[in-house]
Amino acid sequence: MYLKFVRHFQLGGNISRGKLYSVHFQPNEKGGYNENLTLICDAYELPRGDVYPLPLVYSAGVRCVHGHMRLAFGRGQQQATLHLIEPRARDAFFIRLVCALREREETLVEVAAFDK
Repeated sequence: MYLKFVRHFQLGGNISRGKLYSVHFQPNEKGGYNENLTLICDAYELPRGDVYPLPLVYSAGVRCVHGHMRLAFGRGQQQATLHLIEPRARDAFFIRLVCALREREETLVEVAAFDK
């Protein structure tokens, strides 16, 4: 499973808001690949500490915080979490994510820099 989180803007304090996408790659005529993004939902990024994870590709995990499942990523899956905003999309996403992790499917999150 390959995911992409695009940061849109930073809210007050240590929270940024963005969109989480599912990424599907399709070969193109030039021998490369095109990214096809499917929106999962809007999300809040909650960094641990004052620093956001750099825009890189990280392994993904699940963390339960105050009774809510969150997508964890960063160094050792401990640098930040994403709180998905829309309950229906969040529930369906975490069912798929937990199944992928149980089956030991490689699950990655690409973090894109702030979108201006």
